[in-house]
Amino acid sequence: MTLRPLKRNYFQYLLKSKGRHGIHSAFVFDFVDKCLTTKVDKNFILERKKWIKNSLKQTEKFDIVDLGAGSKSLKKQRSVAQLIKTSSTRGVYGDVLWKMVHHYKPEQILELGTSVGTGIITMKSANPSSYITTIEGCDETLQRAYQQFDYWKLDNVFPICSDFDAFLSRPNNTIYNLIFIDGNHESEATMRYLELLMKNSDDSTCFILDDIRWSDDMWKVWNKLVDDERFHLSIDLGRMGLLWRREHQAKEHFVLRPRIFRSNVV
Repeated sequence: MTLRPLKRNYFQYLLKSKGRHGIHSAFVFDFVDKCLTTKVDKNFILERKKWIKNSLKQTEKFDIVDLGAGSKSLKKQRSVAQLIKTSSTRGVYGDVLWKMVHHYKPEQILELGTSVGTGIITMKSANPSSYITTIEGCDETLQRAYQQFDYWKLDNVFPICSDFDAFLSRPNNTIYNLIFIDGNHESEATMRYLELLMKNSDDSTCFILDDIRWSDDMWKVWNKLVDDERFHLSIDLGRMGLLWRREHQAKEHFVLRPRIFRSNVV
């Protein structure tokens, strides 16, 4: 049987991935040994389950303005329930995001692709003192996200309705400690966003790219970024890819085993 390219990539990922004892970088060992082993707060887990259960009842359809590559499975009319079901940040990768924000405590966070706010809810729970700017191209979707922010009583969240290029091209001197790119899964757009974001990042900024195996196109751009000399550290987590500039260290790339970052709760 011949595997499809993306399935083959994921199978190769499982073969190449390392456990904690295959890592010699002090920074990455700390990431694996302390960050990824952080236990997700039980109260958040319980409240999230309650919220998801309630959200899955919100089946009223609304029109989506999709400025990116578009969904593989959803139509132009969608519901909050459908968007929640397809969100990468409601499961194990949501827990990874929670652990990273809790461990590194980034003060300034930028998210490209709000959807209905699952990522924001996860990150604010992990570090309530953070300031999060989130960009969404569809006003109808953003209106539903506001409802979720009200449910969670979030503060210091700054939603902006804009296409990503327009927002990133504005004068902006903010240095973001964490940048989560979860929208427009096209290689040219992803590279363009990263170019525009270099002025808003520094040596310690973590770039999180969601869905690096979403298409052959995204997989190619991920590998291009791994080879990019501006990023001295890259980590393949399967669905997510992480990039740091860290110019003071030798260039390294790691592929981490899924069982290292399985969900834990206190």
